[in-house]
Amino acid sequence: MFQSKFTTPLAITALGCLIGYGATAHEFIASSDIITDSGKNNAVFTLDSTHVFGVPEEAEAPQHVTAQLITPSVTTDLEITENEDTPNLKGTFTLPDSAAWLVSHRLPVIWSQTPDGWKEGGPDVNPDAIASSRFEKFSKNLTGGDGNAEFVSIPLGHKLEIVPLSDPRTASIDDDIDVQVLLDGQPYSTSVLATYAGFTDTPSSYAYYTETMSDNRGSGIAKIRISAPGLWVVRVAADLPDAQEGVRVHNLRATMTFDIAE
Repeated sequence: MFQSKFTTPLAITALGCLIGYGATAHEFIASSDIITDSGKNNAVFTLDSTHVFGVPEEAEAPQHVTAQLITPSVTTDLEITENEDTPNLKGTFTLPDSAAWLVSHRLPVIWSQTPDGWKEGGPDVNPDAIASSRFEKFSKNLTGGDGNAEFVSIPLGHKLEIVPLSDPRTASIDDDIDVQVLLDGQPYSTSVLATYAGFTDTPSSYAYYTETMSDNRGSGIAKIRISAPGLWVVRVAADLPDAQEGVRVHNLRATMTFDIAE
């Protein structure tokens, strides 16, 4: 199948028709940084809601968000608090020696576009709603030690998920990384966006655009060219019919972040 991409630093700002209804909503992005505390390697994580990758814009309501650390042997629920210094959510975890996933789920919430702007709740709460949509978001950040590539490539079971087919942190500049997009556990053909922190301060703009293809590994596979060091994000979206009357669509979003060494 045909695969297209932009590999030059191109801000992609007009993809609303390609990535589905609700393109104006914030992306939900998890990231983590190692900290040294009393000789132990711990990590602090942040959950950003933003249109500009690397620049948090607002904090999701903590009651709508869950977070976990998933290792090959155990899944640990993580406590989330609002950050006093920046508009996002935060927490900590003990950094495992093996590869691990920091994952977060922004539970499905209905928002309505009204004459006075976007408001939480459907047409039953906002009778003047022009349109209402349910937004559900999944984020995953690859953290921990290296090795155990088999674990890194195991799907976690998110409704919409980006699954790397190898550890993307081992990639060098000008390498391609391969991912597979799954919807309800099945390969999903869609557009895929990717960028890195600091690429641009223009909202909803990405360094890379491609489309999924099929090869001997199956379908729903995308190749992403790594063009800079730092923190990267890969992003996909899907629109599904919503069962609730008056709610136009169930908009799913998924992001995956990982670090590329200098």
